[in-house]
Amino acid sequence: MSGFVFEYENPYALEALEAVDRIKDFVLRTPVESSPWLQGLCEELGSQGSREGVAHSVHLKLESEQRTGSFKVRGAVNKVLSLSEEEVRQGLITSSTGNHALAFMYACKERQLLHAGHDAGMPKQHVMRPKIYLPVNASKYKLSKLRSLGAADLVLHGEDCVASEMEAARVARETGAVYVSPYNDMKVIGGQGTIALELLQQLPRKMMDYVFVPVGGGGLIAGVASVLKAADRTIRVIGCQPAASDVMRRSVASGAIVQLKTGDTLSDATAGGIEEGSLTLQPCMDYVDEWEVVSEEEIGAAMKGVIQHHSKLMEGAAGCAIAALVKRRSQLAGKSAVVVCCGGNVALHTLQQLLHPGENGT
Repeated sequence: MSGFVFEYENPYALEALEAVDRIKDFVLRTPVESSPWLQGLCEELGSQGSREGVAHSVHLKLESEQRTGSFKVRGAVNKVLSLSEEEVRQGLITSSTGNHALAFMYACKERQLLHAGHDAGMPKQHVMRPKIYLPVNASKYKLSKLRSLGAADLVLHGEDCVASEMEAARVARETGAVYVSPYNDMKVIGGQGTIALELLQQLPRKMMDYVFVPVGGGGLIAGVASVLKAADRTIRVIGCQPAASDVMRRSVASGAIVQLKTGDTLSDATAGGIEEGSLTLQPCMDYVDEWEVVSEEEIGAAMKGVIQHHSKLMEGAAGCAIAALVKRRSQLAGKSAVVVCCGGNVALHTLQQLLHPGENGT
């Protein structure tokens, strides 16, 4: 990305700069939308009619409108396009709860189309047939979307994302295939960091006092926080997690990845454990200023609120970050905030339960 200079360099931010040119033809520059609704909520908790307690502005970075419906396409495309032809021929394997799998399949398809454009006579045996491992409790909605694409082998393994990730990595090692991690990879982190590079171009610094980011394995916040802190250390980055699955928050507090039993959550894209030794832990320790956990009720209310006030679908992970801002709105007096709305892949059944609780949703 020519012309962009960081005040404080770090390797993750530099990786994001490299990623921009690699992925620019394959991902969308997603919009930033102001939220009078959220700003109004901050005002209500302000100072009872005076302007002193009013948030200066609240904006949503709409990765929910990204290709494949989530931010994950950035990291997946950056990783897959960075591989050599020999690496691709060895086979590609990944593991995902859904969003990364959709992004990975898109990246593989675009890689093959790109290759075909250079070599129309590519032998048929080189057509990619990637393999995707998912936990047995993966979202049925996302599984259905994956199966409808029909361009990969799906393997259900393990009770959570860590088990499926470990199995996928083991198979990759034994077969010589390339394992494309959903978060534990510098190229993936760099791809996600391009979100922050866009934000820095779309909004003036004074409109980014706080940036709220949903967190699962940490690839998104590692990339975003690293870029923001490289540009301006005064921007405060808030990691947002469901109370039912706050593994990264607890890992940062412990200084090492912790293994915890996690519960069911509307924020399924951030649920589950984290791979031991993940690269994402260090940037989370170095560049994330604060952490917020939210309840299922708060996530659900945020998802409903964004439908009502923005006419947009947000998955639970995006609702998690919105809920975190709402929970912390008393801190936003005179400040500006951005919420990274990471995705919009939400099942109809989930929406029915949110909008019409107690009904069967037949």
